Amino acid sequence: MNKIIYILAFTVFIYTSCKKDNDLTMPRLFRPVSIGALTADSNTIEAAWQPIAGATGYSVAVSRDTFKSIDMTIVVDTSAATIKKLLFNQLYQVQVKALARDTNMSSMWSNLGAVKTLSSIFRSPGINDITLNSVRARWSTRGAAVTAIKVIKKADKSVVASINLTATDLTNEYVVIDGLDASTQYTMYLYSGNDERGLVDFSTKAPFAGAVIDLTGITGRPGVLADTLPQVPSGSTILLSRGETYIISTAIALDRSLTIMSKPDLANPLKARIYFTSNFEFRAGATIDQIEFNDVYLVSDNYTSRYVINNGNSANIGKVVFNESRIEIFRGLFRLKDNATNIGELVMNNCIIDSIGNFSVININASSKIDNITITNSTIYKVEGVITSASAANSVTVSDCTFNEAPLGNNKNVYFDYGTLNIANGFNITNCLFGIGKVSGGATVVRDIKVGGATSVGITNSFKTTDHETGGSEFKSLTSANRKSTELWLAPYNGIFAIADQTFAGRNSAGDPRWR
Repeated sequence: MNKIIYILAFTVFIYTSCKKDNDLTMPRLFRPVSIGALTADSNTIEAAWQPIAGATGYSVAVSRDTFKSIDMTIVVDTSAATIKKLLFNQLYQVQVKALARDTNMSSMWSNLGAVKTLSSIFRSPGINDITLNSVRARWSTRGAAVTAIKVIKKADKSVVASINLTATDLTNEYVVIDGLDASTQYTMYLYSGNDERGLVDFSTKAPFAGAVIDLTGITGRPGVLADTLPQVPSGSTILLSRGETYIISTAIALDRSLTIMSKPDLANPLKARIYFTSNFEFRAGATIDQIEFNDVYLVSDNYTSRYVINNGNSANIGKVVFNESRIEIFRGLFRLKDNATNIGELVMNNCIIDSIGNFSVININASSKIDNITITNSTIYKVEGVITSASAANSVTVSDCTFNEAPLGNNKNVYFDYGTLNIANGFNITNCLFGIGKVSGGATVVRDIKVGGATSVGITNSFKTTDHETGGSEFKSLTSANRKSTELWLAPYNGIFAIADQTFAGRNSAGDPRWR
């Protein structure tokens, strides 16, 4: 019996030993080892690793949550992979395993690291990139050359335009796409060959409301705008010819709702020029819903006596808008002087305003008032004041603006001066940059804000340069940019406020967005 047990035990030993030997002849493949760091271009990740002997291919997986879930898996037959069509501006983790003919012998997963895809090179159209029937598609050159753009109507997914980009388009970094429908939502896709480099959504503008008075067919008559204004019905939109000059040589009393604008043409960057040797005002007793200046260049012949609106009459105005306009060389832009003028809202958006004299951009006397003032997405420089008011307001909102050489550096002038008057619903400043004061007798010391003690002043993500010197009444919550104005901006004294210092914390979030 003992002999039989011994023989059986020996047989089991021999069998087990043989099985172990057989396992050694078919080992699991080694894990791949990364070659260099992962790289990303737009929404594409490049990865490479050392080849593994005996591998028939490699499986590559990407994740955004350290592989609690997997976004994409691809199989390649070389020791490198290009993972395309990922999300933009996302942090991804990448892993790879070597594949064997017997899947049980494939390697374990190997972590290749993490990399963040880049932001889309396709830029979202701004308000000045869109008309009723067209869009200016813009991008930033980076990585592979872009080749085409496709436009899809969101409602039915139909392709409405397919554009092959030319060498000129690539140099310009934009192309104008026409033939779209008004008030319609679209999606644009940008391609490099078959690879998608970005997509953006946009909506075309609504058709003009009311009568449309097109003056673009009339040239060489600088007085045609002044002649036309008293004759148009209320609610009209007056279209001006781009590059043409229109003169306001005598005071014109506005008494009806109007929009004055350059005729939309994305292929022509010039604005219609309205040249003031006098000014606009409101007709006594007028009640007007809205006056709008849109995409125009407003300029005068001197700093000492000119305004766009210089009103001394009683009137009631719902809203006044300056949109997407260039405004320069005035004593003041918008002045309310004698008698009671009541304005519900004054809006300045996407404007560049410079060279404004001692009546500030906005000047309001005690007998008049503007309930709500909003200044957004604008650059204001070389001005002696921004708001000077002898009457209270409901709200003041200033956001995404760049200020420099403002106000006058005499240690008296104030950016926003309401004296001891209160702003009932608060004074809010968001995403703004404040630079040096305008030099006066060699001095640049300014004051920031004067409001009543009951006014709530909110300041968010806003910065001041180190040469922004105050002699009192300063903003309490501005963050130092730790740079002088000439170090923060590319050429501020020439009106170029592109961020020069790419280490500045607010370079992508503060100031007029056109310069970010």
